[in-house]
Amino acid sequence: MSPRVILLGLSVLLSGCIIFDKKSEAVTFYQLAAPAAPTTRVAPILYVPRAILPSALRRPNIVILDDNGWVRVEDAHRWVAPLDRAVAEAVGRHLTARTGLPAASQAPAEDHLVLLLTVDKMEVFAPATPGRSLFSLPGAAANNDTAVMQVTFRLEKSDGTLLSGQTLTHSHPLKERSPSEFVLSQSANLATISADIAKLLANASPTK
Repeated sequence: MSPRVILLGLSVLLSGCIIFDKKSEAVTFYQLAAPAAPTTRVAPILYVPRAILPSALRRPNIVILDDNGWVRVEDAHRWVAPLDRAVAEAVGRHLTARTGLPAASQAPAEDHLVLLLTVDKMEVFAPATPGRSLFSLPGAAANNDTAVMQVTFRLEKSDGTLLSGQTLTHSHPLKERSPSEFVLSQSANLATISADIAKLLANASPTK
């Protein structure tokens, strides 16, 4: 089985310094890269609740996990918002930019569409090579090191009627093995996945 590294963290934008201990460690914060765009269509409103995440990703730190179950928690690399909320909000912004539809993080009172997201994978695929440690971050990436994201979505009417559902997987090459490069690559993956979902929303009509 090829070694894999799963990192917890998405797109880079913010940084700062917080005192966590006597060493006053500098902490870098990450945030999903997604466009801000005005709505151009009144309806249907797209409700995007928090995404469902693998249990290993439900924490504020970057987490590195290998296939043998060894875990390393990166205290110096965190994201600015909970990852389940960050994924949903980023997808909502991407969809608004592409379709003009308004996106909401809370269920509207009026009829609306519901987009349910499950993050199945958010990892680095790094094929085994002689003399390489799984925990060699940061460092030079091999030519075939890639960030992989797999998302399963379910598009419903507000009454629960299924409109569409699919599992989408995309990968993006890594320039280096670092948290910042990882989150940039995963941002690119999420943008591509959102573009695929947007194709199904382009001709969406208000629910009845």
